Amino acid sequence: EAMRKCFPLDSEASRKLHVQYTKQYCRVLDCKVRAEQRQEETSDLMPVIVLLILILLICFIVFSIVVCCVDYSDDILRVLADSGLASKGFVKKVMRTRDQTRATVGLDRTKCI
Repeated sequence: EAMRKCFPLDSEASRKLHVQYTKQYCRVLDCKVRAEQRQEETSDLMPVIVLLILILLICFIVFSIVVCCVDYSDDILRVLADSGLASKGFVKKVMRTRDQTRATVGLDRTKCI
């Protein structure tokens, strides 16, 4: 009734305000639902900038790992062969395939250094 006095329903602007404030303040809800709504309104979501920085950091880490694996592939293959995680035949096959690919592309390792 107080809402109707403050915001009469005869004009368009006051009708919108009447509906808005009636929904917001005059609903019949129990305390648990109101507390949950307040908590949803006040809870902060993770800012977008934090997510972007996190994604950028993950991409940088993955890129660094790929670069390290490419640059130190000989050392990595030797460690895998020495520790028994890869057979000597597998290591030789990988090195032969890598050298064939470099020759096909026309990339000489001594020119890159």
